[in-house]
Amino acid sequence: MIVQEHNSEDSSYGGIESQIPVGDLMSHNVVSLDATCNVFEVAREMMAKGTGSVIISRENKPIGIITERDIVGKVVKQDQTPSSVPATEIMSSPIIMVEASTNVIEASRLMVKSNIRRLAVNKGEDIVGIITDRDILTISPGLNTILENLIEMNRETGIPEESYLERGICQRCGSYVDELTSVNGLALCEDCKEEEGYYD
Repeated sequence: MIVQEHNSEDSSYGGIESQIPVGDLMSHNVVSLDATCNVFEVAREMMAKGTGSVIISRENKPIGIITERDIVGKVVKQDQTPSSVPATEIMSSPIIMVEASTNVIEASRLMVKSNIRRLAVNKGEDIVGIITDRDILTISPGLNTILENLIEMNRETGIPEESYLERGICQRCGSYVDELTSVNGLALCEDCKEEEGYYD
């Protein structure tokens, strides 16, 4: 089963970045496995294909999605044997999808609303790509309100206030950098981190 979010116009966020369709940012590396597979086979395919998610299909129709976090949180942390756990047991279903023409603002809002970090992208009835929160985090400082929510979703429970994030947009100066530090709820570059009064 698939939940599809349709594109809609919204002018509350300005800038050309808000008009970028998810089809321009998505990864085309879509991996699909049959619903009869187990979690070990899913993990092996993720490693082989270099992807963080796998679509689960039944009779060539997508019915769910499994991410790396699903495997860690639902199998590894529960001390289960991956080869003994059916993929359908840990997959997220229905699959939440957006059309390739959907702009990044709408996609970001759907991620926040659904508390997920990636969306399947479709053209017609076919899944043609995957877009993640990190894909969106790289494109514009003009999306700060949405980005704050996405960055918050990226944090692991129990991480201190000062934690390291991967590359993205500094929320103070708007620069795109390879490494950000989370300081008092803000994702900051090295220079802005020092101005904030935090030092290693």
